[in-house]
Amino acid sequence: MEKAEIKYGFWPYVVYPGTMIISLGMFFVLMANGFELLASTYIPLTFGALSIIFFELYTPHQKEWIFDKHDVINDSLFMLTVQTILPKILSFLVAIFILRMLDYYELQITGLWPHHWSIALQVILMVLIADFFRYWLHKFSHEIPFLWKFHAVHHSPKKLYWLNVGRFHPVEKALQFLGDAMPFIIVGVSEEVLALYFVFYAVNGFFQHCNIELEMGPLNYVISGPQLHRWHHSRNIEESNTNYGNNIIIWDILFGTYFFPKHRLVDELGLLNKEYPLDYLSQLKTPFSGEIDKKALPLQGISGMILNTLLKLKMKWIEITLYNPLKELARSPEKVQKETLSSILLENKNTVYGKEYNFDRITGYESYREKVPVSEYEDIRGLIEKQDLEKTTSLTAESPLFYNQTSGTTGQPKYLPVLKRTLASLKKTQQIFSLVQYTACPEAFYGKIIGLVSPAVEGYMPSGNPFGSASGHIYNTMPWLARKKYVIPKEVFQIKDYEIKYYIVCRLMIEEKDVTYLGSANPSSFHKLLDVINQNFSHICSDIASGTCKYLGDLDPRIIAAVNRRLKPNSKRAEELAHLFSSGDQIAYEEIWPYLKLLITWTGGSCGISLKSVLPKFRNDIRVIDLGYLSSELRATVTINPDTNEGVPTIGENFFEFVHRDDWENDRPDFKTIGSLEQGEQYYIFVTTPTGLYRYNMNDIVEISGKFENTPTFRFIQKGKGVTNITGEKLYVSQVINAVKKAEQELDLDFRFYQMLADEKSSLYELYIEPGERIIPSISELSRVIDTALQEQNIEYKTKRESDRLQELNLHILAHGCYESYKDFYLKQGQREGQFKPQILQYKSNFDFKIQEFIAE
Repeated sequence: MEKAEIKYGFWPYVVYPGTMIISLGMFFVLMANGFELLASTYIPLTFGALSIIFFELYTPHQKEWIFDKHDVINDSLFMLTVQTILPKILSFLVAIFILRMLDYYELQITGLWPHHWSIALQVILMVLIADFFRYWLHKFSHEIPFLWKFHAVHHSPKKLYWLNVGRFHPVEKALQFLGDAMPFIIVGVSEEVLALYFVFYAVNGFFQHCNIELEMGPLNYVISGPQLHRWHHSRNIEESNTNYGNNIIIWDILFGTYFFPKHRLVDELGLLNKEYPLDYLSQLKTPFSGEIDKKALPLQGISGMILNTLLKLKMKWIEITLYNPLKELARSPEKVQKETLSSILLENKNTVYGKEYNFDRITGYESYREKVPVSEYEDIRGLIEKQDLEKTTSLTAESPLFYNQTSGTTGQPKYLPVLKRTLASLKKTQQIFSLVQYTACPEAFYGKIIGLVSPAVEGYMPSGNPFGSASGHIYNTMPWLARKKYVIPKEVFQIKDYEIKYYIVCRLMIEEKDVTYLGSANPSSFHKLLDVINQNFSHICSDIASGTCKYLGDLDPRIIAAVNRRLKPNSKRAEELAHLFSSGDQIAYEEIWPYLKLLITWTGGSCGISLKSVLPKFRNDIRVIDLGYLSSELRATVTINPDTNEGVPTIGENFFEFVHRDDWENDRPDFKTIGSLEQGEQYYIFVTTPTGLYRYNMNDIVEISGKFENTPTFRFIQKGKGVTNITGEKLYVSQVINAVKKAEQELDLDFRFYQMLADEKSSLYELYIEPGERIIPSISELSRVIDTALQEQNIEYKTKRESDRLQELNLHILAHGCYESYKDFYLKQGQREGQFKPQILQYKSNFDFKIQEFIAE
């Protein structure tokens, strides 16, 4: 900002020196005329304050800096408590403890101070010494994060005027006291000297922050005055990390931190986070609320501070006890995999399966590969059912605690055994994953946490053993530290009616403004939740205001009791939400949760489509971390790099085999172990687990993306099924996803859902698209861009199109709401919501959903 010419005549040049001379002179006059020290101190101080207020109103430097009622109330509280009461308490403590202790040990240090000097010279000496200490404390307060959290309170005002000079956090004021008051009390500086110092210190401080148009002239090289101090309050960090002087600027000149551009004015004051709270009570909490000076974060109460401190200690413990050992394992992956396979076979050698394939005679991987065939679920379904019903050791020596249920290829669900050791391993890997998230985004753990999981128990096997989800069991057994931050009670996930469950989840979660973490395996859940919120906002707001919740009367008493424990009238939050909805527009997550920092979900394959379309509903700085390669069968990886979403395989728990994608799809099963993989290549994955899966075909394709120590990392690409072939083109789901992404970018569109069907009868592909918020201007142009992108990726597709063996892409636009009906259709057929993933590339002959009914054309 260019500096304007002075418009107030001679006043800018005389306001500071005139006021300071009169204030200091009044002190000497009053003392000489027998006034009490208190009066001699505070009468000049009052004169200085009133003079500055007058000139702030008469000759303001910036009109927008003129103080208002709210400024005065908050700054008066700081002035009263921090600048007046606290120093009195600290002085008393020094006198009681330190001086008495010195007296007890007969230590006399009063001779260090030149009491024989004049009062004026003593004050000058005191200013030089005190400012030296304050200079370094001030500089360190900008450079050391712990100290800055407290000092940020002083930098928070977006305007400067005389009274906010006293805006300091009590902790920082106590530290200042150690340098600019306590040493002088200890050495016995007289009350008169301390009083005169206080007059100069206070009136100069008022001027430092004053909103007066003035010119300090040569004094800018001696006094730390307003023209210099305004730069210290700049929102520009490079400008604010200067001019640390408290009363004088000499130490800044000497140590190279002096800054004074004479031909422009400071542009903007305050902190990087423009939403940093400015009221008195909130600012007492801000130093304990993470990097709230830089980004929007929820304020922490005492319980929050304690929880976050304990959480930080917990993460350090996880690093030492779990993460570092994982790194050690990752340094020798082949050795660890050999030991893992040997351990699994040894433990289960006396099972029915182990005896059939002579586990006791297997001497290594080559022997294992020769003796044990590749299996799929239907190959072992009978053994799983027999083990459950007859309590035999068909597959595992250890009896399952329960079973994970997931959809099967034959229409019957799969039931995957979960052992006691499985849960223990899952807890360990989940803790490591939590550490990775915490390291990447610690502020995501400062507020409330919302995790959406499948029920721990969804039903019972014929034997009476439960089946459900391991994620639900882990959620149920979370340590109290995590449960304190969780918003949704575990009982809510047992609700079988999806509409009721979603309503209750939405009602509970949007009442909490301080949510910083949101997790769900499937990003489609985020779409559903937002739709429920927008469709029911008036009921939800009413429930929040009254502390009630619809639909509770029809539920199990345990669920009702769990929800009721979370309910209380919250009219303030209800009013906030009602205001958000008052515009009539669809509300977004960024409005509901202004502090949300982290989104945990699957990002690969078809889930990436749903995620991409919902991300605009979140804050644009939201951090997304992939959940990792996690299935009902096993946790295959732990996301170790949150930037690339690479996962390190669980080599200490499961044994992995791989076949190159081309080899498997061309019936050349050349199996490889973890040490033989090539970066950038894609492989089908086969697993051997302690839960009774031996050389189990996951029918998943993974890509080797990097390394963690010496262990290859990989990420999920797609299901092996995601391939269609009408006339030899072998179109992959990843190619469809890339083509649609390119169209979105090129035509500036956004899609909520799409489905590609291979029509073998007509020798063409049908693509059905449900648009997002942007209108598709030309269907033919969209179809052309997508078809061209497919040809660029797949040479066989291109040749078949050019020869008319493959007909033109047939594109249809779907009405809004199609995806939800699509999802509901498959959920009703028994698929689990938490694991539902649309197979966006399928053969039309195998596609049961009547998608044609939703065509909008």
